[in-house]
Amino acid sequence: MKRPERISIKNESGQPQSLPEGERYFQDLGGTGDILFLGLGPNPELAADLYPQAEKLLYADCPELSAQLPEGYTIPDRFKQIAPEDADLSKFRIILYTPGKRLFPSFWEPMISQMTISRAGIMHKSRSKTVWIPGGENSLLLPELCRAFEDEGFSYRVIEPDAMRKELLSLLRSELPELVLCINFNGLDNSGEIFFLLREAGVKVAAWLVDNPFHVISGIKSNYWREVPLLVTDHWFIPALEQHGAQKVEHLPLATDPQIFNYDVLPYPLLEERTVFVGRSSFPAKDNFFSGCTFSMQDEAAAVQAIGQGKKPDFEWWAKRDNLDEFWPGRGIRATGFRTEQSGLLWRILSLQNAGDKITVFGDDGWNKYLPRTDIRPPVDYFTILPSVYAGSGISLNMTSPLLPCGLTQRNFDVWAAGGFLLSDYTAGLSIFPKELVEHCSFKTPDELPAKIEFIKMRPQLTLELSKIWHKVIIEEHTYAQRIHKILNFIN
Repeated sequence: MKRPERISIKNESGQPQSLPEGERYFQDLGGTGDILFLGLGPNPELAADLYPQAEKLLYADCPELSAQLPEGYTIPDRFKQIAPEDADLSKFRIILYTPGKRLFPSFWEPMISQMTISRAGIMHKSRSKTVWIPGGENSLLLPELCRAFEDEGFSYRVIEPDAMRKELLSLLRSELPELVLCINFNGLDNSGEIFFLLREAGVKVAAWLVDNPFHVISGIKSNYWREVPLLVTDHWFIPALEQHGAQKVEHLPLATDPQIFNYDVLPYPLLEERTVFVGRSSFPAKDNFFSGCTFSMQDEAAAVQAIGQGKKPDFEWWAKRDNLDEFWPGRGIRATGFRTEQSGLLWRILSLQNAGDKITVFGDDGWNKYLPRTDIRPPVDYFTILPSVYAGSGISLNMTSPLLPCGLTQRNFDVWAAGGFLLSDYTAGLSIFPKELVEHCSFKTPDELPAKIEFIKMRPQLTLELSKIWHKVIIEEHTYAQRIHKILNFIN
């Protein structure tokens, strides 16, 4: 006997998927009153057979799904359709066709969240001046943000992302925060369930994307990310995100924490004559993130040629070369991202090779492969040793990630705050600083470095004066305290 063909539709992000069939795909969400099905699946007869004694069966469905159902899809007379906007879920016993929520989460999650929050009695609570930051012990920016929020009069709570997903209702019953700030969508899920529950409860949510935004959202299959207020460290991505449907995006660069980086730091010994770079040869889990991506000999040759012509092969450069117009949905963005990342490694290697014989690198063992005759030392702790390294180095070298065409790194703020001197590759992101300062302290190509380093080392008085001016600019305008003010203005 030939098996019936499954109904295939395109989900909300345009990806083809089939509609699973079976009793197990219907979930009773409880409630009292007439039975209301949220979606009927590929076989409405099966749905009707689940409740043979019911005198009345109602259903509501996602219009985007209904429009794709094939000819011959018939609904038993026992069912009466109601418009989704008229479906007050508090008045019905709800039966959910669960794959529908996965296929069109931006449609179903707000409705179901409203029901869930109402039943829990959470929406009637008053908010406290508290911020939740999802993360763990080693999460990015966590200590700095917690301290800055506390200085602004907020209490803070660090919540493990798994707890956000599994225990959110319990957490909301104990406390209704004013804000949930998610770094790189940490704590949010792929379908948007967490976001819609928080929003329904009256909690403001914002995501600060400190890495390439499209890498962050490449694993998300739902359109819901477009509704999340987004902050980006690189302003280049604002038009691109808006073109892909983002509703609210603003620029928020990185910053420094003066409690970690300041003039009281004791300089690391024997570095005052050295040019120092602190950084990894590759980021953790790189191979897993870029699984299946390639960087061919032709790609490498193109990147080397671009650098030789005075261009940095960054994400914008590679997107044009790859004819990549759509950055989302899907993981295709990662192929371009991988070529960009490998180009960044070439850029860093060439920069370090051009930095002279008095170069010291604090980083992972991977550098030994690329810089066999360089003084390479083990990684240093960000919160304890790194400030001393910046304070004690003759010159701290910075190379920004090409994954952020106009981005900056923590070094652009931390080195100056610690009283050091930074020589950074140029990106348009440096425009947040005074132009006359940037000119003295930046380079545009690796082959400029020997002359730049020599110029700096031959003018110790100018170096000292520049360092003091930079320190003042950073402390007055670019700390996490200032960034918190911008976040609060943004969400309000």
